[in-house]
Amino acid sequence: MNETKPNSNSNVAPNSADALFEYLKEDFFPKHGTKVIIVLLIIAVALYAVVSNLKSSSEKEDVMAEELGKGLNYIYAGKGDSALVALEGSIQSGNLKGLPLAKASLLAGNIHLQNNSLDSAETLYKQAISNASGVELIASAAEHGLAVVAMERQNYPEAISLLNAFANKYGRRTGDLAKRYAKTEPMDKVPTVPDALWKLTLCYLETSDKAKAAQTAEKILKLYGDSQKAADAAKLLATLTEK
Repeated sequence: MNETKPNSNSNVAPNSADALFEYLKEDFFPKHGTKVIIVLLIIAVALYAVVSNLKSSSEKEDVMAEELGKGLNYIYAGKGDSALVALEGSIQSGNLKGLPLAKASLLAGNIHLQNNSLDSAETLYKQAISNASGVELIASAAEHGLAVVAMERQNYPEAISLLNAFANKYGRRTGDLAKRYAKTEPMDKVPTVPDALWKLTLCYLETSDKAKAAQTAEKILKLYGDSQKAADAAKLLATLTEK
């Protein structure tokens, strides 16, 4: 008695690639072909969506760069008024998001500060901070700007609070000269800490707190003796110690 074996008419070796293909053709696809096609279509649509999204994101980035570039070109040309119009137009258009929006807001805020439009500057600086996406150079510049706005308003207690917070947040130097020469001293997160400390010194003077003014000037000399503000701090200390 001859037993009938599966695939008895096939010359394909079991477990070979041809055997797999034959199985797909003769058994799998007739039973599940429609489902497979649907799955493949879903995958294809998903891939298309991803590619399209990437392309769209790239296009959006190009648009944002172009929008921001308009204002930058005017700034480089020394045309502050035109730069402000371009930057605020880009901001109001809604085309800028995230970091490009933060940059545009910072630049526009700086121009408003130069024009003594303090309310507008403050609003734009806050917008820059909220969209800086953790980029400390942008966020710190806007935070510094807010302190200057407070100084221009002669709100020295607020300015002192903002500048102290700035120095504590971004300052890392220890004043250890040996470590500095060995390049092992911690570096500040941003380069504007000495300037913030100098402004803090001036604010203390405005509030007649000469002791804290002198203390802050000494801190500048100790931590930032190699900065441009060190000479100002030294002159101030000499003035404060005069009898």
